[in-house]
Amino acid sequence: VPARTAAVAANFCAATENDFAARLKWSVTSKFSDANHPPVVRIDGPLAISARPGSMVRLKGEVSDPDHNSVKVMWWQYNDAETYPGDITLSAPAGLVTAFRIPDDARPGQTIQVILQGTDNGEPSLTRYQRVIVTVQ
Repeated sequence: VPARTAAVAANFCAATENDFAARLKWSVTSKFSDANHPPVVRIDGPLAISARPGSMVRLKGEVSDPDHNSVKVMWWQYNDAETYPGDITLSAPAGLVTAFRIPDDARPGQTIQVILQGTDNGEPSLTRYQRVIVTVQ
């Protein structure tokens, strides 16, 4: 298993375990405020984009949390789900606004997938995702 595949799987696994723990707490908690709830994560703009090699793609995210917890954001390339075989560089992977350049070697029809991940600081911490798929023209 490639190292980055294992890292993505471990990330999803931890988030799933925390989600399950929160759901168990919800089942025995009568007040909404006595349990943590997941953040709301949204990409502001289309979730399917077409772009040419060499062009810049700008992405903007929005996050909120029903419990008013702080939410840490992270953008990352979902290599395992896309068809472009290389890596991109995100300008601000920990910010709500980021950008990346479509690599010159990207071929028409290939896809680059970018995830916006938001994790709150509640107990247990909860994570939500939204994905944008960029198809090379």
